[in-house]
Amino acid sequence: MRDVPDPATRSYFVRSIFAGRDIELFMVTAVATILIVRSILAASGWPQLGGGKVHFAHLLWGGLGMLIALVLFMGMQGRLWKELATLSAGIGFGLFIDELGKFVTSDNDYFFQPAVAFMYLVFVALYLVARYVLTRADPSPQAALVNAFDLAKEAVIHDLDETERGQIIALLSRCDQDDPVVRDLAHIVADDSTPSDGLRDPYQRLKARLRRFYDRLVARRWFRRALVAYLAVLALSGVLSAIAVTAIAIGQGDSIALGFWDYGQLISASISATLVVVGFVRWRRSRLTAYRWFERGLLVSLFVTQFFAFYNNQTTQAFNVIVILLTYAVVKGMITEEEARQEAAGA
Repeated sequence: MRDVPDPATRSYFVRSIFAGRDIELFMVTAVATILIVRSILAASGWPQLGGGKVHFAHLLWGGLGMLIALVLFMGMQGRLWKELATLSAGIGFGLFIDELGKFVTSDNDYFFQPAVAFMYLVFVALYLVARYVLTRADPSPQAALVNAFDLAKEAVIHDLDETERGQIIALLSRCDQDDPVVRDLAHIVADDSTPSDGLRDPYQRLKARLRRFYDRLVARRWFRRALVAYLAVLALSGVLSAIAVTAIAIGQGDSIALGFWDYGQLISASISATLVVVGFVRWRRSRLTAYRWFERGLLVSLFVTQFFAFYNNQTTQAFNVIVILLTYAVVKGMITEEEARQEAAGA
């Protein structure tokens, strides 16, 4: 029989290996929702759903988004549904907190400008708490076994590919090798092989095609230069935008000096560009390390630079946010692929 761990050494707080990734996705989605909604409302003249005394505040739609997330979390199994629930929660929370100005002013002023700063502080505090609680570290044997079981359940939903199988084996390697459950699960996962061009389900075929495309892409010499140049231009766009606004003001004979929001945009955009440069320098040593520095630069741009830029001009920021989100999704996908590949190679 299997030895039951001593209750004194057993932990009831088992962290998911996907916790950091999911919380980051939640925050990015929430911030993007706020910026896009406010940009669209400003560009369309601040329309209102409903007439007369009826007004459908988007706080209500935010509650609906969070409710959908709760139902998905409680009712569905599988990583796909967890990610969809996280997206729904991020959109819902973004719509909810976007109405903050109405609840911190006596006249329910949605346009209360400091509300943007309050939202920014909320997300910074959430990010710092998440980083402190979910510091990346090797999971304990108990947490590794729980996460291995969670990943192994995916084999019932879809075929496991070599990368997913390697992740499970890597987790099991951190467990007690004398545990019969660990040995049995390792044998099951190792024996559950799927031919590369065999009866793989559509989900796995799509992943295989994307992986082959990624492998061919990163093998090209021009890919690194194009990626870094694009990220550098994207990171410097905030600096160039603030400089352009200042130049126009000076050209019009305006003696207005740069304000707090202008300095914030300039400084944060410069930090974002610096992080991209660090990623370029680290590329030769490790592609994964370079991608992580690129990710940090994009997060600074999204969380900080876009908030300052949004304060200065609400009508043109939606496009910038969409571009940053698409770039972030691509870089995040490459990070996930490189991490999975390293874990599989180690296993």
